Amino acid sequence: MTLVLTIVIPTYKRPDSLARLLRSIIADIGDRDDTAIVVADNDAARSAESTVRELARQCDNPIDYRVAPEPGVSNARNAGMEGVKSRYVLFLDDDMAIEPGFVAPMLDTSRSLSAAMTFAPIRAVLPDGMERLSHWLAPLFSRQMRGPTRLIDDPMGTGGCLLDLNGLALPDPIFDPALNEVGGEDDALFAAIQAQGGRAAWCADVTALEYVPPHRATLRYLWARHFAYGQTPARDAAGRGITGLPSVAKWMAVGSVQTLLHGTACLALRLTGRPAYIGQMGKLAQGVGKIFWWDGLSPKFYGAQAR
Repeated sequence: MTLVLTIVIPTYKRPDSLARLLRSIIADIGDRDDTAIVVADNDAARSAESTVRELARQCDNPIDYRVAPEPGVSNARNAGMEGVKSRYVLFLDDDMAIEPGFVAPMLDTSRSLSAAMTFAPIRAVLPDGMERLSHWLAPLFSRQMRGPTRLIDDPMGTGGCLLDLNGLALPDPIFDPALNEVGGEDDALFAAIQAQGGRAAWCADVTALEYVPPHRATLRYLWARHFAYGQTPARDAAGRGITGLPSVAKWMAVGSVQTLLHGTACLALRLTGRPAYIGQMGKLAQGVGKIFWWDGLSPKFYGAQAR
């Protein structure tokens, strides 16, 4: 049968988490002979190899193991894409798992809506003992949207995204290596797809899980992640050169107002011992990120800095 779908998984030193994801995929695609899996190991020491080889023996679908020895999220994703020979590509991250009945509805949504990019809901699973922070941390790792399956205006993140490659002129390389450590490589790709008229869709009928590791379920990580989110619009505007300077100024002004408002609220709530300060802290970090948007201050989430 013709290969229809390739599931691409970049991974970095998370063999147990990768095994959980692969088992969830195998359970879902067991009766599909049109689907292949590519695992791109971003660890030069090949820490994922034994896990992939073991689970490949339990899977009727082919699993292609590749190594991207140079650290970086773009490098890993590009290595995975080199193994793609199908029209559709589903990206899943190694800290994820999919619930049963995931793949078919994603493909159906892409086809029925003629969408180049189809995004799935993601529900965060926090470590035990994180109940105090869950209200604010869970949305940082989750992806939820009210309403039915439909076309949407804005793309989302790569994990849990299905691409229809038919008719697309992809960048070369597909994911920008300049964004290896800071991320945003998916935003750049999706912008290129939208510039070609590619549409985005939301598939409300499935669920993916993201298992948050303990070292990320912290206020420090919450600050860094929101700071990076805040940097994105100003940094993107700066990338347009002189024509983007008015937008840079606008976003810096927005950031200044956010910093003042949410900084004041954060301090007041913190001093009165109310945990709602955590939510204000995230918004404060986004405001500060819009002011201090340049690359040298960007948090390093991937590549050699990754954990």
